[in-house]
Amino acid sequence: MLKSDEIKLAQSKRREKMAAIQKADEITDAARSELRSLTEAYEGAEIEYRAALVLESAERDKIKEPDNADKDFAAECRAFDLATLVETLEGQRVIEGREAEVIAELEVRNGKASRGTYLPWEALQTRADATITAPDSSGGKLASRPTMNALERLFEQSAAQSFGVQTIQVTGKPRFPEMTAGASASWVAEGSGADAAAITTAVKEPTLRTLTARYLLTRQAIRENSALEPMLRRDLSEVIREALDLAVFQGTGADQQPTGLENLGSITSKDAGGTEATYQNWVDWITEVMVSAKLNSMDGIHVAGVPFMLASLLKTSFGDGFTQLDMMKKITSKLTFSTQVSDTAGDTATAYIGATKGHAYVPMWGAPELIVDPYSESKTGKVALTVFAFPDVLVQRQDTHFLKVTNVAKTAA
Repeated sequence: MLKSDEIKLAQSKRREKMAAIQKADEITDAARSELRSLTEAYEGAEIEYRAALVLESAERDKIKEPDNADKDFAAECRAFDLATLVETLEGQRVIEGREAEVIAELEVRNGKASRGTYLPWEALQTRADATITAPDSSGGKLASRPTMNALERLFEQSAAQSFGVQTIQVTGKPRFPEMTAGASASWVAEGSGADAAAITTAVKEPTLRTLTARYLLTRQAIRENSALEPMLRRDLSEVIREALDLAVFQGTGADQQPTGLENLGSITSKDAGGTEATYQNWVDWITEVMVSAKLNSMDGIHVAGVPFMLASLLKTSFGDGFTQLDMMKKITSKLTFSTQVSDTAGDTATAYIGATKGHAYVPMWGAPELIVDPYSESKTGKVALTVFAFPDVLVQRQDTHFLKVTNVAKTAA
């Protein structure tokens, strides 16, 4: 029984006793004393009753059935059948079922697609969820499971995301303010104060850019290939991931590309002078970022290089049974080595060190759009699939939190 109901029942019994006393022909002193006690108890219970109602109302609000609309929509997006959509558009039929409902909801959220047909980011994922690291149960504690949104799961294998660049969903014209001056601390005597300096900020606004991924598919594959769905998810997501990685690290800022780390003029640059990326050199470069970013450890610093820099660390021993890579992992586990990071055509390449988290983003507008074109490649019997995405690259605190190391050489043969 609820507390408020218990109080109501007790109050009813008190009123019954009070009425019985008042109906008597003569009220004795003992009856007056009991009536006084009942009255005081009644008044106190009324206060308790109101408090119980407020508490129970709050508890009811807490246990109300939550709105599962977003959760249900996310489940529908994960079950979105990309192969069915491609086959339907190729045959110029009306989109029906789950796919039609998801597309309609995306149009409500993002407006009408300007080029093709919306599809959810989840439709490009190659698996259902993120990797879960096996917990250490020695402490008797339950393991915590990371929660990742669709974009994070889709680009989990991205070199840019491994370097700490965050992919975020945005709308409209987002603004990213960055405080450049005015924050200061002072020591003052008792009763004294310090004048505050005016705070100055720089505001960066990403620009909506169009990324196009094109894919050719035979009509026979559309109708007969039982592995079409995972193949489309894998290949289309890989094309987009590679393009975004290149944009983050090597984007030129010209020809509609975003400006990547290589071409951001405010990033501190250091010439390695044709030296190798040894453990000692990495420590020196990471220390420079620690100093400029005013960090107190190397844990939050990300390192990005090309594969031959990884080879340099593996080829050189460090004491008994250790490679230089083993020693690197002792100072930071956030290591990324990818051909997307820098041009590897010559004998030297560029590496990056950054306190990246919270300072580098890939803003992504809306949902990707798909065009299925059965005409332009009709001579060869192929169907052209084109996916449009709308990202940009935005990096803050470039001069203090990032270091570009150029002219890093391969290990001599």
